[in-house]
Amino acid sequence: YESRRSGSWIKIKVTTQQDFVICGYILGEREPFGSLVLGYYKNKKLVYAGNVGSGFTEQSLKAVGEKIKPLITKKPVLSDVPREIGEVTWVKPELVCVVKFTSWTNDDRLRAPVFMGMRTEVSPEDVVRETGLLAENQVPEATDPESKQEALLPADKAEITLDLDGHRLKFTNLHKVFYPADGYTKRDVINFYAAVADLLVPHLQGRPLSLKRYPNGIDHDYFFQKDASGFPVWLHRAELAEDEESKTRVICDDKASLLYLANLGCIDQNPYMSRMETLEHPDFILIDLDPYHCGYDRIVEAAQLVREKLRLIGLTGYPKTTGGNGMHVYVPVEPIYSSAQTRQFAEVLARWVAAVRPDLFTTPRMVSAREKGKVYFDYLQNASGKTISAPYVLRAYPGAPVATPLKWDEVVPGLKPQQFHIANVLRRFERVGDLFAGVLSKPQELAPALEKLSVAMG
Repeated sequence: YESRRSGSWIKIKVTTQQDFVICGYILGEREPFGSLVLGYYKNKKLVYAGNVGSGFTEQSLKAVGEKIKPLITKKPVLSDVPREIGEVTWVKPELVCVVKFTSWTNDDRLRAPVFMGMRTEVSPEDVVRETGLLAENQVPEATDPESKQEALLPADKAEITLDLDGHRLKFTNLHKVFYPADGYTKRDVINFYAAVADLLVPHLQGRPLSLKRYPNGIDHDYFFQKDASGFPVWLHRAELAEDEESKTRVICDDKASLLYLANLGCIDQNPYMSRMETLEHPDFILIDLDPYHCGYDRIVEAAQLVREKLRLIGLTGYPKTTGGNGMHVYVPVEPIYSSAQTRQFAEVLARWVAAVRPDLFTTPRMVSAREKGKVYFDYLQNASGKTISAPYVLRAYPGAPVATPLKWDEVVPGLKPQQFHIANVLRRFERVGDLFAGVLSKPQELAPALEKLSVAMG
């Protein structure tokens, strides 16, 4: 023990984040507001949590201002706001945002809050104070220490050329910020993909990609690039007929290809559900569970019911967070079924679980027909030419979340997709390995499952 500052002491800044209800705003030197007034529900009553005024970009300020303006009300939304914070313009508590902060103060206010983005899929009534304590189940560990891997790109260069897999790659604009609320740069994105390539590339090999490019980061315009004409000759491409036109699609078969795409601003990777040699026959069925004005615990409940039904008919599914708001369950199958057949199977499964738990699932295709507070089982994602975010990819949302494979015993109440992000997942991946390996190595046939399904449904 040394009582002075020395190398024996390590200072670590700890931050956390959660959802909050926007209850009003306070004017400031900038327009349209200086800070947002935040709250959360406790015993069905809104409680004041503090204000957030940092973390906004010019674009996000304008966007949030446009959302809250129509909700202005004269009736106070909170009753416990200190007078010293100034005059509050109240808004109806219909909007939810994500805020990161260092801790709670002794008087239950947020310390050093930073705005990270809006949450359009979360119901305000579901927003409560998150304690980080678990009663009966263990949420998967997401606060692993930093990865032991060395970063590919050094921090002191804005541009660098490297040889990878026998190809010469030039990485440019490395200081450009891709995640404004978090400060993550293009360099961070490329370094992440360099570190995760051994896990990710096997799930991309042989699959055409839909390239979604964010040249200036997630807060700026993106564009889709389906036609890969003009790319380097060494980059694997294939001609596909789409909409009566022939398009050249990229196929990411190695680390060099992955990092080339990351340098183009491809923050996430979106492959086909089939490979070139069996293009019309997907090698997994996608079960896509999305919240419709409900909390993530309902997604967890829905996923576990799906798992139970799959197990009942002899099939194994592999869950992962989407990095967004939902959950994917992959059911690997032999590549002998058409997309129409896999979609039909997913539809039957959707109707089965919805019949068992009509209070939990909603299945209408039209958004206006869906019931709020339920989980939307989107079986229509199983279609020819559809692409889906791969496991282990970054997503273009505040916080830099990562689509993360899970063990089934990690799919428990309290799970949040935002807890897996660029700053902590690499160590987890080193520890648990590829939890999605079975998607590649254990294809299943549907005939025996259909027979059991017929019996189970009567």
